[in-house]
Amino acid sequence: MSLFNTSEIAFGLDISDRNLRLVQLRKKGRKNIIQLYNEIKLPPDCIRGGEVNDPKLFLNSLNKLIKTKQGRGKLSDEVISVLPEDKTFLKIIEIPLVGKNQIENQIREILPQHIPLAIDDIYFDWQIISAKENFQTVLVGASPKKIVDSYVAVLSEANLTPIALEIEAAAIARILLDQTREQKTQIIIDFGANRTGLFLYDEGTIKFTVSLPLSGDGITKIIAETLGLEAEKAERAKIICGFDKNKCHGALLEIMSDSIGALINHINQAIDFYENNFSSVRKIEKIVLGGGGANFSNIIQVLQEKLNIPVGISDPWQNVVDPQIPYFNQQKAQSFITVMGLALRGLDSKSFL
Repeated sequence: MSLFNTSEIAFGLDISDRNLRLVQLRKKGRKNIIQLYNEIKLPPDCIRGGEVNDPKLFLNSLNKLIKTKQGRGKLSDEVISVLPEDKTFLKIIEIPLVGKNQIENQIREILPQHIPLAIDDIYFDWQIISAKENFQTVLVGASPKKIVDSYVAVLSEANLTPIALEIEAAAIARILLDQTREQKTQIIIDFGANRTGLFLYDEGTIKFTVSLPLSGDGITKIIAETLGLEAEKAERAKIICGFDKNKCHGALLEIMSDSIGALINHINQAIDFYENNFSSVRKIEKIVLGGGGANFSNIIQVLQEKLNIPVGISDPWQNVVDPQIPYFNQQKAQSFITVMGLALRGLDSKSFL
């Protein structure tokens, strides 16, 4: 069942500190096909730390994104957009086994123990994960009302109706995983330009998310400053040479050793948190790398060697048909994972995950 009035199309909008991206999917039989797409850069400080810092600039950019969209068809005025990762909370909590109409009251009582915000200052959504004799496990997503309200207001200014505002990890999981089959315990890492998100997926749901102090732009800056390169050349060197000791005389491997060391430490900390804080614990079977910054040369080999866990690059085309056009090269497709997951919710999802 679609969230949209027209069940055959769904419009997703990804908002980050640097970019706006849109994808409209069209349902054709069992296939999800990209109908419309676009990406533009946002002016500096238009979005700051996930918050709309300059509504007028943001609105101008959003209108430009819509006006210059590519593909065929009319863009829906109903949209599913993303909430900033560092302004959202995703928690698994246990509540007494009660009727469905009482669950929300139970969450309101218990959730403030798990997040640093008053219950009256947030919006939240929930999904039952499992139920036992005396209690049930519920996955709860929450975000401050002021953030949600600001996004709704600016989207409305663009004559768009926000059908849902979604946590980024949920959109990524939807596009990368077939939850009817994909039950492996795994870590998914989304490398962004300004921040990197890590989340652990197990038993058909997201168990927790972590925002890491690493970013593609940060690594590019280190390379540029160390080698005296312009930002554009440093970015190109990062992708081409990456962590390969046989490329660029191994110079970038040495320069980025602290960054890769920090990433490995954060992954190990996430694994320790999972093993020490969840009653049902299973072996981590794989690590999936996604996002625009996931295309470092040789990063898979380096992480596998250090962590002794299989590592792979995400496949954005598991649940959406690859349009096989030059626009969606490997790096571009990785950048569109979140927005495709947002649009996919409008076609296929019956819940917020």
